[in-house]
Amino acid sequence: MKGQPITKVEPLENGILQVTFDTGNHVTVNMKPRFIGFRFGVLQHPEIWYSADTDGGFVHWYKSGCTVPVAELAYDEIMRMTLGESY
Repeated sequence: MKGQPITKVEPLENGILQVTFDTGNHVTVNMKPRFIGFRFGVLQHPEIWYSADTDGGFVHWYKSGCTVPVAELAYDEIMRMTLGESY
């Protein structure tokens, strides 16, 4: 893999995250079921959910005024969520 695999992230309504890869392909991940857990619970707040950004290897979410992410999701985790055991 050359460079960073994630080129764009779009947080959509109802906890759907659209991730675009450097190949031009994209996947949608339903994150809403994870909003009840400790790790991603903060994403139920719209101002945090819609702050999604990427550095190419991770998706990060931020609380207003913070420079450190309050939640993050790695490329390989996205692939496992999408492909399951195949990845």
